[in-house]
Amino acid sequence: MSNPNGVVRHFHPAWYASVMGTGGLANALHLALGRVPFFETVADVLVGINIALFLLFLLPWIGRWIWHFDRLSEDLKHPMLGNFFVTMPVGALILGANFFLIGPDMFSQEFISIAGIVLYVFAVVLIFLFTVLVMYNAYVREDIQPDAINFAWFITPVADIVIPVLGGPLVAQYIVSSPGLAGAINMIDMVFFGIGFMLFIFIGAVVFNRLVNHKLPHAQMAPTFWILLGPIGMGGVGIFAIANSSQALGLIADPNPLRVMGTLLWGFGFWAFIQTIVLTIKYWKAGIPFSMTWWAFIFPFAAYIISTFQVAGFLKSPLVFVYGMIMLALLFVMWLVVLVRSIVSLESLLLPAKKKT
Repeated sequence: MSNPNGVVRHFHPAWYASVMGTGGLANALHLALGRVPFFETVADVLVGINIALFLLFLLPWIGRWIWHFDRLSEDLKHPMLGNFFVTMPVGALILGANFFLIGPDMFSQEFISIAGIVLYVFAVVLIFLFTVLVMYNAYVREDIQPDAINFAWFITPVADIVIPVLGGPLVAQYIVSSPGLAGAINMIDMVFFGIGFMLFIFIGAVVFNRLVNHKLPHAQMAPTFWILLGPIGMGGVGIFAIANSSQALGLIADPNPLRVMGTLLWGFGFWAFIQTIVLTIKYWKAGIPFSMTWWAFIFPFAAYIISTFQVAGFLKSPLVFVYGMIMLALLFVMWLVVLVRSIVSLESLLLPAKKKT
């Protein structure tokens, strides 16, 4: 077995993508409960797994900051790896959303409220710091080659856009007992959504320019193409959350115009999904080696599916709901495959740390 100290030193920042993906799948299943009742049990199990994963990774994640800051600093400045550090606070946001959506049958309301606000504040602070730092490093580095630019650069904008996903339930929780706090949370949600969405547009121009004018990324980076669905899916979910919170706070009378905007963004996701499938098939024929990047298949896809179910409810469209259910079945199979491959390949994923220790 790998040396524990080596595991901590070389702990990959993308491990928390598994928390994002597992939690996203649980939330997607929850939204389909009305049609498939047994999904409730599956969602409960997934939340339990997600809590275990979050706590399991917490020690090496924190330990790396304390005992191996030199190696962590190198990764943080890396044009590729640096983007994955936000997966930890995003995992915290998704776990908090799990508590509010699925947790009432498992935990007390007091625990959910306290855990939710703690995870929210923790995530907001870290996401802001990482957003500033990652973009700063992109500005000041003069050796970034086209091969280092891909859809993984969208992870930072996604992190900012995800904040309303937990902020929305918190606003609903505190709007009666502490309307001032609820208003502050809604304001934070809007600020960070603006940051993330504009960065998505700006970075998107850079990434698409790179893909058009240079050769495609190597096969190991193929799963990162799915990250494009992240800001699109979470963008729609975030707009719906802000619309609901703003109406509850009396800031807007009618949330439907915002929901229409979220639906338009979801519509762009249809093209992105088909484009992603086509590109994945192209890569799959040549072979995609397993690595931590495979978790990029899961959370962005889950985000798009959650957005699909929200749009289905808004439009009252059975067709859109069926479309979401088909994708949900595919997502569940993909999650199982990636989880099993991660467990089977655990030793090989830790092997680099073993060799370097």
